Amino acid sequence: SSGINAEWPLRPGLLNIKNIADQNAGVYALYIPSTATSELVEVILYSAVEAAQKYYTVEEGGDVTIETEINVVPTPAADKITWVKVPNKELSGDKYVVSDDKTSLTIKGVTAKEAGTYRVSVEFEVDGKKFNKHSDVIVQLEEEEEESLVM
Repeated sequence: SSGINAEWPLRPGLLNIKNIADQNAGVYALYIPSTATSELVEVILYSAVEAAQKYYTVEEGGDVTIETEINVVPTPAADKITWVKVPNKELSGDKYVVSDDKTSLTIKGVTAKEAGTYRVSVEFEVDGKKFNKHSDVIVQLEEEEEESLVM
């Protein structure tokens, strides 16, 4: 669900964030000088967590590493970052290796069983408000070439 959670009243014309592209997403502190006061408005955009790519295609039996970027300042502790296989399967066993800072996941010896959607979620706080954002990545097996069957 792409979109922006703006739960605070913004004065018309003060700020237009509709058109910020994905690559600019993250947590923004916007310093808005005005004659009366100086306001600090924080905007949480939906790409707090971004995967390097949306689809990873891997040969059967190969390894794949999913890299993500956490666009939250300060960076959340590793225990605030979780990986699951959708819908909600915990990753256990030797096939799954998560990096120490939890920003990447390596799946070893991928078979049809490991193909599917993986979700990385991060919890963070801004001014005492809790947010939970996630990114989904799809791991798929490379299609076998069938040209060898052509007579």
